[in-house]
Amino acid sequence: MLLSAVVLASLSSVAAQLVIQPQHRNNTNEVSRTIPIDVDHLFDNRGFGKSGGDANFDGAGPSGDGCANVREGCYPAEFMPGETLVYDGFNFTFPQYRSSGNDNVISDGQTIDVPKGRYLRVSMLAAAEDGLAEGSINATYEDGSMTPAQVLVPSWWSWPYPFGGDLVMPYHFANQSVDYNRSNIFQTTNWLDPTKDLTSLTLPIPKGAGSGVGGGEIETKLHIFAISLLPVTEEVPEDGMPQLEVQYARTTQKWLEGTNKTQIVEVIVNNVGSTWLVSNQTVTVSVDSPGLTTVSPVVLKRLRPGDQVIVEVGVVNSDGVAEGSKGPATIVLQAEDGSQIATHAIDATFGIEDYEPTYDSWFNNGKFGIFIHWGVFAVPGWGDVGPQESYAEWYWWYLSDAGKDNFRQHHLETYGPDVVYDDFIANFTAEHFSPRDWADLFADSGAQYFVQTSKHHDGYAIFDVPASITGRTSVALTPHRDILGELFAAAREHQPHLHPAAYFSLPEWFHPDYEPLGFGSWPGGNATNPFTNDSLSYTGYVPLGPGGNSSKADFVADLIVPEMDILGTDPRYEVEIMWCDIGGPNATAAFAARWYNHAAAAGRQVSMNARCGLPGDFDTPEYASYPAAQRRKWESSAGMDPFSYGYNRATPDAAYMNASTVVTTLLDIVSKNGNFLLDIGPTETGEIVEVERRNLREAGAWIKDHAEAVFNTTYWGVTPQYVDAAANTDVRFTMTMDAFYISVLNQTTDGSVEIRNTPIPWIETDKVTIVGGQMASQIVNVESLGESGIRLNITQEMWEADKWAWVFKITY
Repeated sequence: MLLSAVVLASLSSVAAQLVIQPQHRNNTNEVSRTIPIDVDHLFDNRGFGKSGGDANFDGAGPSGDGCANVREGCYPAEFMPGETLVYDGFNFTFPQYRSSGNDNVISDGQTIDVPKGRYLRVSMLAAAEDGLAEGSINATYEDGSMTPAQVLVPSWWSWPYPFGGDLVMPYHFANQSVDYNRSNIFQTTNWLDPTKDLTSLTLPIPKGAGSGVGGGEIETKLHIFAISLLPVTEEVPEDGMPQLEVQYARTTQKWLEGTNKTQIVEVIVNNVGSTWLVSNQTVTVSVDSPGLTTVSPVVLKRLRPGDQVIVEVGVVNSDGVAEGSKGPATIVLQAEDGSQIATHAIDATFGIEDYEPTYDSWFNNGKFGIFIHWGVFAVPGWGDVGPQESYAEWYWWYLSDAGKDNFRQHHLETYGPDVVYDDFIANFTAEHFSPRDWADLFADSGAQYFVQTSKHHDGYAIFDVPASITGRTSVALTPHRDILGELFAAAREHQPHLHPAAYFSLPEWFHPDYEPLGFGSWPGGNATNPFTNDSLSYTGYVPLGPGGNSSKADFVADLIVPEMDILGTDPRYEVEIMWCDIGGPNATAAFAARWYNHAAAAGRQVSMNARCGLPGDFDTPEYASYPAAQRRKWESSAGMDPFSYGYNRATPDAAYMNASTVVTTLLDIVSKNGNFLLDIGPTETGEIVEVERRNLREAGAWIKDHAEAVFNTTYWGVTPQYVDAAANTDVRFTMTMDAFYISVLNQTTDGSVEIRNTPIPWIETDKVTIVGGQMASQIVNVESLGESGIRLNITQEMWEADKWAWVFKITY
């Protein structure tokens, strides 16, 4: 939706702060040997303009009204990258602005001839028009064979659930105006068969996948700006060592967990030759620099031709080198005999300097978290049932929304016309809220972090905020408790491994001082009783502005920023994830600088989602999973309730997510570089319903028993999954530096599991064992299917020794 003129004015002053990429993945000073592919002749769309009527990314057409569609628009030409762009180790030829002509192609199954040769990866810079564009890029080889690769590209801009992009622009044009919702272009990279000569690529014919509330399929188009190929090398080393190459490397502001800020250098290594790297000829990855000393090198034990691994090398500053200073560094790949296999020069930052987003920190390895939606909305605790069910935490808005007659009818029949939402505050008693019991339950579930709603859109905060800002809190009002502080304190004392985090709604639906910034479902201004049309007071309202002069109020500076600062830096809270919602007017850039630096000084690593106003560290689809692995970190949230985060008393027990679904959903998401944030909705008294408690503990027993295949793993760069519906085979893959994990999500009919046309990194001397269950560590017989894959011969006894999912480990 389009932001109002007031909102645009308030955001324009911080626009420049939002352009923080692509530098974090573009810091190499070596020229990549990747090959840009000419696609100019296919361009049929104009996406960049100098004003609202100068381009037609929305599909209005050359004779149309340019950026006429208010939902969409076009990119600002002033932020176009240069013609020669190196990103994530790929060379791209990016189109440049012209007074007329096109700069991208709408992907619709076009075939592109490529220089015949063998390649490891194809990478594209692309964006969808709306939602997520999903499809396959198909590679055709000289022998006539084909390999499809799943492509998933987010929307170029999205509201209110934004994505973090690879190329980020602080605004976009909409018709004849400027919309300060940021716009993005995304990189997508896919595996190619390096054993065959590639002759052409066929672009995806996309279908749409919903990205926000409820997911679902939508119509969308996929736009492609540039394509690049990473070739194999034809050189065959005389010593028989594999040909390894650094695709990309960067120094980061992350550090290795459990260390005194041992800085991480992130390195992507490819096997670009035809020889396997196996454990009897390991390769060490280290950093050579006058400013850095490697203290935690990485040993590569297995890398199949065409395969890729992302590693984190630990370094510290050399003696006398200042934190945050700059200088050269070289990534060194070294064989056991001391010979250098490959080197790669980068421009480095020595040590952990002041504020720069950490991108993932511990969050990348956390994998599984618990979401808690709890507030006044738990008192009515109603969201309808079945196909009519909606988010129960939106009760107040749906009560005010003429499009939700079922909510109005329920309220009228249950409470009558004179009971208004704020009357429910007195019944939010929290009398059975036991912070330690909650923390223990989260730990029992196998979760590594939890995200508690600190303030939802109704503006009722469950943490302590000064009375000069608001009196609409659980401290000032019923139940007169610092709920968030109590929960964080209990977790830190009794379950210290749990990382505490907070959800925070930037806007408030009916805060009187939000009215100048209001839009759509967040209008600001006092609510109206839908039955009597009376204007309603806002319980706990404190007029913002100097001396309480609301005409001079600045909702962002006077309320949002102080509340975020409290959550980020007050010792009672010090959240490790700032999980924002909705976005809108904000001063997040300035807050983030204070918060990241405060956390780093205390030795904590923190993360922020993409909804705070910056691209953030991770994206946040709701009730949805991705069909492909994403290089950028993401986290899918879903309620144990089938379609509500807040407590819905209308939901029958049988409808809640069971333990087996928790487990298989987690495995699916983790295999694609995601985290799973599973939501529970406590009652108004603070009780977590028994069906949720039971299912969480059942799932937790399995998760802990199979933890090595879930936590501290990475996704496989070739493919996250193997699915053969005809054979009833559904498999996911994860990996570490020491092992490769195959998770089978369903029991096949004939006992064995065949994985075909997938280059599993298995050799015949490997030992394959069972992870978890009653036959943990037992050896599994594996047969080769040639280059096409493997067969796991799983006995009936092995199937019966576990449940829900069966995990097998290839140890390098």
